[in-house]
Amino acid sequence: MKNTETAFSFINNAQNHLIGIIHHPAEIASQAGLLIVVGGPQYRIGPHRQYVHLARYCAKQGIPVMRFDYQGVGDSAGVYPGFEHVAPDIHAAIDQFMTRAPEIKSVAIWGMCEGASAILLGGAEHKAASHIILANPWVRSESGLAKAYVKHYYFSRLMTPEFWQKIFAGRLNIKSAISGLFSNIKRAFVKERPENTDNRAFPDRMLSGLQDFQGKSLLISSENDLVAREFDDLTSTDKEWRQTLKEKQSTRIDIAGSDHSFSTEEWRKQVAIRTAGWLLAP
Repeated sequence: MKNTETAFSFINNAQNHLIGIIHHPAEIASQAGLLIVVGGPQYRIGPHRQYVHLARYCAKQGIPVMRFDYQGVGDSAGVYPGFEHVAPDIHAAIDQFMTRAPEIKSVAIWGMCEGASAILLGGAEHKAASHIILANPWVRSESGLAKAYVKHYYFSRLMTPEFWQKIFAGRLNIKSAISGLFSNIKRAFVKERPENTDNRAFPDRMLSGLQDFQGKSLLISSENDLVAREFDDLTSTDKEWRQTLKEKQSTRIDIAGSDHSFSTEEWRKQVAIRTAGWLLAP
């Protein structure tokens, strides 16, 4: 027997046709299927082949996998509502996955960047969700980005020979650099006004989602990624986030040297191997 891939369409709550693909293993090794959710509209080439590689690798390890497009994304009909509002599509995909792969008893949801955020913004509320895998979760705010630039970009540049070589060679616009630094410092300490209906910024709602989730969780973090550093800065300085991660985070994996989307073959392999190994662990 060989692994097979089956494409199909299904209807979401808004009566739009969504496109999904299930990767069926030749032999089943996991009672939890893996649902991969995307981070939003993007190309299907380059680093964004990540999802295809991940799905095929995990299927080879005996894990049933499903990939799908939200409404308005890729080949699915409708209008994309943004990552904060895709939980209904994730739930519809889980229902289809459980129906079309009756050998699975629960679902692990894998998401990167905005996809990871979407998992905590309602995606993991489905009763069949037993595991969540969050890769470089998106928690960006203007102040958070400014803090990350000040802490991880400007100070790290001061330690590089190239920075000082540019200064001494007169190739660095010092006035512009200083202006950018102080602009980011100013933004770093400005509180943003949330614009959502429950009067909370989406990272706060993500925190509530993690607090409510009762299954196992895995955090995958890239070493050379500003998005990952923003998440670390938030969770290390916010007491409630810090305590919640201590209680809820089953495992954390750091991929040395990697960028945001694990764009090399080596980084991609590490993500796939570690994801499958975590799911198959007793």
